[in-house]
Amino acid sequence: ISSRSPGRSPARRLDETDEAQLERLYKPVFVMKPSSYKCSEGQTARFDLKVVGRPMPETYWFHNGEYNKEEIFKKSLNKISAYARDSGVITCRATNKYGVDQTSATLIVKDEKGLVEETQLPEGRKGAHRIDEIERLTSASLKMKCELLFPWH
Repeated sequence: ISSRSPGRSPARRLDETDEAQLERLYKPVFVMKPSSYKCSEGQTARFDLKVVGRPMPETYWFHNGEYNKEEIFKKSLNKISAYARDSGVITCRATNKYGVDQTSATLIVKDEKGLVEETQLPEGRKGAHRIDEIERLTSASLKMKCELLFPWH
């Protein structure tokens, strides 16, 4: 007579692997978090990170809680020509089928009164159609020159 009681087979125990253990092993974890950043208007702000997980997590960037869809799947956020309005909390959320992790940093952009963001046209944005037309004509003529100098056929 065997002293072993009937129990689950090793294969059955493997099938019942604790879901919490899988989550701990494979959920996203930030191993390098972005640092808070200060810069002047017009400078580039860069936030780098490193996240691990299986499958590799997708990353999503938020500015003051608002989702920034242009930055999906990137492992760093570059804010080229940062302006004072870009100041705030930058959050990166990483997600895969085993969980979610997120980290945040603060961006402070010093307001430089010398930088002008608004149009200087006397009519405001109404006069911009002339500039748009000139740019369109210029790019068309440049395109024609390129086609003549570098034929693809």
